[in-house]
Amino acid sequence: MGLEIVAVEAGPAAAAVERPREQQVVEIYPLSRYYFGAKDGRPWPAVCETAADRALRLKANFAAHGLRTSVHGVLLVELSGHPHVLLLQVRNSSFLLPGGRLRPAEQDIQGLNRKLSSKLSGTGSHPNEDHDWQIGECIAMWWRSDFEAPPFPYPPPNARAPKALLTTPSCILSSL
Repeated sequence: MGLEIVAVEAGPAAAAVERPREQQVVEIYPLSRYYFGAKDGRPWPAVCETAADRALRLKANFAAHGLRTSVHGVLLVELSGHPHVLLLQVRNSSFLLPGGRLRPAEQDIQGLNRKLSSKLSGTGSHPNEDHDWQIGECIAMWWRSDFEAPPFPYPPPNARAPKALLTTPSCILSSL
């Protein structure tokens, strides 16, 4: 199964080109169609959490809720004729895919819709407002064998039970 990325020109829809059945087309739109600004993040707590405190909190959450599931969307745009992945800048030092931890018993699609709406919607829009997020197939699944371990693209065979699952589906921004 092949994957072809097609940049959509600004203007009326181009004539449909017939492609083989097993080849999937992902339409991406120019970056100039979108507005990007800054949102105020959550304030830092007065007392920062230490690594030991974080490990204890994660162990308690694992005992109470089980596997920690996260979902992060891959958003593609076209810039200078090449596809680019959109990342969110966090605290001026790191860049992350939009998304985050799911609530207990929340489905991947519902959670990603909630996270994208809260992180990428305008400052004047309501967080529960429906947005046109087109969520595609899962690109990758990553597993953590321990709370601080790096993720692996497979469940580690030496771990009794994985501690975290990170799912990465593709997302298509609306054409605006």
